[in-house]
Amino acid sequence: MEGSLRSSGQVDKRHIVKAEGNFEDLPYFSVGNTRRGDGVIEYRNEIRSGDGQVLKQTWVVRALSGLGLPGTLDQDVYVALLQIIERQGAVPDDGWLSFSLYEMVNLLNRSHGGRDYQQVKVSLDRLAGTRIQSKNAFYRKSSESFVTDTFSLLDHVQHSEVSDSNGGKADRTRVKLSDYFVESYNSDYLKGLDVDFYYSLNSAVAKRLYRFIDKKRNHRHRWEVELFALRDRIPLSNYKYPSKIKEKLAPAHDELMEKGFLESVRYSDTKKKAPAVCYKIQDGFSQRRPAVRLERTPENQIALERLKTEGVWGSVAEELVANYGAERCLRYAEALPFQKKVRRRGPWLKWAIQQAPDLDPPEKAAKPDSDINLHNTPQSQPSLGFTVDGGEAGFDSEVPVLDPIASSLWEELVSEFGAISGDEASGSWFDGVVATSFQDGTLDLVAPNEFARQYIEDRFLSRLSEIAAGRPGNRFSLSLRFS
Repeated sequence: MEGSLRSSGQVDKRHIVKAEGNFEDLPYFSVGNTRRGDGVIEYRNEIRSGDGQVLKQTWVVRALSGLGLPGTLDQDVYVALLQIIERQGAVPDDGWLSFSLYEMVNLLNRSHGGRDYQQVKVSLDRLAGTRIQSKNAFYRKSSESFVTDTFSLLDHVQHSEVSDSNGGKADRTRVKLSDYFVESYNSDYLKGLDVDFYYSLNSAVAKRLYRFIDKKRNHRHRWEVELFALRDRIPLSNYKYPSKIKEKLAPAHDELMEKGFLESVRYSDTKKKAPAVCYKIQDGFSQRRPAVRLERTPENQIALERLKTEGVWGSVAEELVANYGAERCLRYAEALPFQKKVRRRGPWLKWAIQQAPDLDPPEKAAKPDSDINLHNTPQSQPSLGFTVDGGEAGFDSEVPVLDPIASSLWEELVSEFGAISGDEASGSWFDGVVATSFQDGTLDLVAPNEFARQYIEDRFLSRLSEIAAGRPGNRFSLSLRFS
């Protein structure tokens, strides 16, 4: 069963999957290490801040199961797990993934013989049996801190037989991703991984090098790294001489250039006289999977935040808003509470925006002669891009009467906010907000809808209030409401 990211007029991006950032960055698979007998990968690093503070990091990968460290096949199995997550639309909250070995072997492009099935089973057991000891190394985006703990990539692996629709027996495999992996994945510490390109590579070192370089370059066309640091991040064996490291990297470099990822590889010395390697990425590769470029308009930003609030991952939310537009995304977000049998809001919303299904109508909460009406926002007051049934929605009550004095103060405040923040376009965040009165030192503001009110209150109201309270000779407070 293959999940589809294709829709009319859209680019097919099924070959791009989301990869968790720490496992792209830190060494885990012993693809270039010839000393697998000790069953340990140890990586140490220091991060120095501008004020001289030093953060010491230790990352130890240890094989406890007697099956050895994760290696060449295990790297492929890990990428296949990322594909399964992508096909299922999300990482389940409890971390459990369910799939068949047939599906896994298909993704690995291996034969369906008993030997291949057994090797995949052993690989999954190895991923579950390998322990990671992180001391300030595994980055936790949700708290912007580093984890110090011991954990695994997989906590459990279960194999069973289930009855299919024809009364036959079919295998089923369930694996439980560790809580740290699930938390990191769901907090969007992710990068795009081109699995078609990954599986086209023959060398396990080339596969690892592609994953690492593509993570660290962050869409740049050039990236440089010290040679011994690169040795430790792949990891290669503990070679003492640069010439030996270059020799071991050469076949992977050749393949990455031949397959169209690297344009050139150049060795040099850093300012500290340490040997380094500079990679230049081919333009054609960047064009093959361009980064999503979302124009940072107020409408797009509000749609993006709304999708994230509903449980859509950040990078997926950006793709949806970029590909389908803010109006469409917000329409389905507004319709979500009225849909029946929606178990997971984020995955459903992603599917609905892509597939444009028929929607369950909202339940009528008011009588037909209700006094509540929708009025289009006047052209003099542009809306924030919220939609109802595909059109612009304005105020959910009568359009407020404007007070010239209040309006003038509001315009001055927005202008001062833009000057202080250094953002000339910052005033567009407040389009649709009107100042209705200025009494007893309070400027009364009305937002076009409740979501806009909450968004402005969370992001800007505190700073706006500080500026208003600090104005020389004309201080005032703010009251923001939606009526």
